Amino acid sequence: MKRILVKYYKKGDAAYLSHRETMRAMERALRRSGADLVYTSGFHPRVKVSFAPALPLGVSAEAEYLEVAVEREPDLVDMTRRMNEALPEGLRVVSLQVLPDYMPKLSRWARYGLYRVEGAGGSFHLCLRIDGEGGGRLRDALQKLEDRFGAGVDAVTRVGIYASRDEILEEYPDKVYFYHTENGELENMEESGAG
Repeated sequence: MKRILVKYYKKGDAAYLSHRETMRAMERALRRSGADLVYTSGFHPRVKVSFAPALPLGVSAEAEYLEVAVEREPDLVDMTRRMNEALPEGLRVVSLQVLPDYMPKLSRWARYGLYRVEGAGGSFHLCLRIDGEGGGRLRDALQKLEDRFGAGVDAVTRVGIYASRDEILEEYPDKVYFYHTENGELENMEESGAG
């Protein structure tokens, strides 16, 4: 058995698909991909797949992930093409990669979401825990950002999912704010060190 990491984007009208609708669309595309998928057992077998933590309704994404189990390694180029043919407008597979056995499952490393927030006050990057352990609500974090900078929010896009705050600073060395759920405060990650 092999695991395939699927990276996809969700833009335009697709941003208004619920997490459940997105899951159904992606599972349908996986079934039509031609890959030899692994299914759960029981009366209603389903594709053995796990998704990154849910994206809030109306928020676009440049880099969302799902992990799917396959019996043997497929032709990744053909699988990408077939999946994209089966997906609705605004949902597109960006890349597929076979995960090495030592790579932890998606549910183990998807801890932080990084959002690009655009508004009259400019563009900001906002980091938020998304793994359920002290995870915050995006709405609360956006309100705190608005309160601090006195500008409304025009667009929000999740630009990536990360295992650590250090990873985010490596990729985005410009100003990134981390929202602390416990005290509702914003912290400049550059000044505090990622941790």
